[in-house]
Amino acid sequence: MAGIGFELRRILGKGSYLNELGAYLYAALISSGPWLMSIFTLSVLGLFREQTLSNVEHEVFRSTIIYTYAFSLVYVGFFQLVATRYLADEFYQGRVESSLQAFWTSCAVVLGTGTPLALLTYMQFDISGPYRGLAVMLFVVVSLIWLAMIFISAVKDYIQIVMAFAIGTAISIGGALWLSRSFGAEGHMLGYIAGQAVIFFWLVARLTSEFPAGAIWDARLLGYFIKYWQLAIIGVVYNLAIWIDKIVFWFAPDGRTIVPYFRTHDFYEGPIFFAYLTIVPTLAIFLMKVETSFYDHYRLYYAKIMDNQPLHAILEEKERLVLALHASLREILIIQGAITCLCIAFAPDIIALAQLAPIQIPIYRVALTGAFLQVLLSVVIIILFYFDLRRDVLIVSTLFLGSNGLFSWYSTHFDVAFYGYGYCYACFISLFAAYWILDWNIRNLEYITFARQPIG
Repeated sequence: MAGIGFELRRILGKGSYLNELGAYLYAALISSGPWLMSIFTLSVLGLFREQTLSNVEHEVFRSTIIYTYAFSLVYVGFFQLVATRYLADEFYQGRVESSLQAFWTSCAVVLGTGTPLALLTYMQFDISGPYRGLAVMLFVVVSLIWLAMIFISAVKDYIQIVMAFAIGTAISIGGALWLSRSFGAEGHMLGYIAGQAVIFFWLVARLTSEFPAGAIWDARLLGYFIKYWQLAIIGVVYNLAIWIDKIVFWFAPDGRTIVPYFRTHDFYEGPIFFAYLTIVPTLAIFLMKVETSFYDHYRLYYAKIMDNQPLHAILEEKERLVLALHASLREILIIQGAITCLCIAFAPDIIALAQLAPIQIPIYRVALTGAFLQVLLSVVIIILFYFDLRRDVLIVSTLFLGSNGLFSWYSTHFDVAFYGYGYCYACFISLFAAYWILDWNIRNLEYITFARQPIG
């Protein structure tokens, strides 16, 4: 991802305000594109729901989208980090042609395992046969989009990426509204899927035009799941940790069944999703500026080790790396802190604009704090990955999953005033643990670096 950041920083360096705005837009869509567009689409379609669907049909559609993005993210998480590591190793070896081979292999595995899994799951839901088939299709398409986003670091035509999401989202909105008039809920879903399919095939077109065609099966990629099994588990655990509080609240005593087995929580879902929107600018800035600044010193530190430079030169570069890391974290704290404080201050207006109930204002404010802590946690975890601390990331991810699930479950036994605190406390505890691990490893970096080298 740092490679994307360097390219975006080059665009930023052109000096034009338009180029700067475009670079930030590219970074936002690359880091948050799928779920950002899904929230926007659901918001727009919600404004016209009375003209196309009944309240129950719209709630089923909304829950289908939310369930699809939640469980597809957890499912693809098994492949996400392993494929990223494989792609990075192949690029380092100069084998860029492996991108398409790994992509087709990943697609085949996701299709072969994800389709029957989604079908077996949706067979339990009280929905029509055609709608069930469309829900399975949506799960597969969204899973493939998550997969395509992994390989997008190989493509530098970011204008096409932005266009793919913009046009695909427009088609999803227009198609859902148009087809629902003639075909009801099934047409609504079909129109939405059409736009998502456009996004996926557009991204695939960019990949196929960037790299030469080759074999469509890459057995070496599958071997990485054995070699880097921790990455596969981390992908599932961390993504599940992000969603576990919502799942807990779906089955809380005051949760509501729309139709079996679509569950929702009228008070909790909305504030949490709108709080997540506040972290998009920070993710974009991290991708474009912060990560690349840190990476410069990270690369120089290990380059000096590989060049057998004297210890004092290595320690000097380590000091610059630490200063860059602290400056990066400070920048994120300032930017995200300012955004969070503004949203907390204007929470009543934002909740009213989002057409949520006044009783959800306290939940939104707590969720904003939790989102602030979660984006810091994500940044620290990414830095831990740079030092290949997979075991430590797995510990932090498991802590996040367990604490978020347990605290959220405990908060459901109290009234609305306590909702969101479980998620917030889980983020705080996990961030504290992750930062402690990072700080310890940074302070002992030179020892860890040389102690890992083989003897003899």
